[in-house]
Amino acid sequence: MPDRYAFTARAQQLAQYMTLTEMEQACNGVRKASWWGRVARYDETTQPPFYDSEIAGIAALFGTTQDQVRAMIVEEWFGIAPPRVSGRVKLIAPQVDALAEGDFHLVEGLVNRLAPQQSSEDKWTPRAAK
Repeated sequence: MPDRYAFTARAQQLAQYMTLTEMEQACNGVRKASWWGRVARYDETTQPPFYDSEIAGIAALFGTTQDQVRAMIVEEWFGIAPPRVSGRVKLIAPQVDALAEGDFHLVEGLVNRLAPQQSSEDKWTPRAAK
């Protein structure tokens, strides 16, 4: 099952060791501490960020790419997400997509080597997707 609330989960995770004011500063002030508080409390009336400058600031705070932040926003606020993609996969997807073809095949081979064996009768799904 996809991590439908990855944006809120990341904000809640950061709020465990940062104050809301520190979160505001770390995102270059694109969103105020009060907004981060509403997100961390999962206030359903909170409006999503929209502008590229907001996305860039939030990506800096989250320590991820702007595309990752956009994907989390679209999924959480609008319910649009690819099926069975965990937060872990979303975190590394942009880096994997940016790899040269040869390096991609190396990573693909490694992942296939490390993945549990699948049989036709036993459908394996990642732990995060259950």
